[in-house]
Amino acid sequence: MRVNHTGEVCAQALYQGQALTAKLPGVRAEMEQAAQEEVDHLAWCHERLQQLDSRPSVLNPIFYAASFAVGAGAGAISDRISLGFVAATEDQVCAHLQRHLGELPPEDTASRAIVEQMHIDEDSHRQSALRAGGLQFPEPVKKTMTLVSRLMTESVSRI
Repeated sequence: MRVNHTGEVCAQALYQGQALTAKLPGVRAEMEQAAQEEVDHLAWCHERLQQLDSRPSVLNPIFYAASFAVGAGAGAISDRISLGFVAATEDQVCAHLQRHLGELPPEDTASRAIVEQMHIDEDSHRQSALRAGGLQFPEPVKKTMTLVSRLMTESVSRI
């Protein structure tokens, strides 16, 4: 659940950075709306961490800053790239959440409910970004994003 919590911290930062540099008001509004929806996910993950007698990663401030910079940079380049980045990121988040569901014990219904709802919401963000004109990223870019995501996941699960 710590990895999911950090992912939501990153989502907040990413969307806030993208909203800051979005060129079109509609894209800015979509990023702000997505960030607001991610607040629920962050709260759910934080509460579940407490219930599991765990804690957030101490790396969260670093990942927040990096995600904000990436989001602001993507938005500064273009709204299509920014939306494409959302779609590619949410696609990876959905894959992570699907793997997490497969690893969760069936009796952990509280965690499963959180992860299932997050999966639905993240897929909705992905679809919205593509419908709004998000650029489909090429496979080499997606593979690089996957590598970075794995590094984050591995470090956050330990620290």
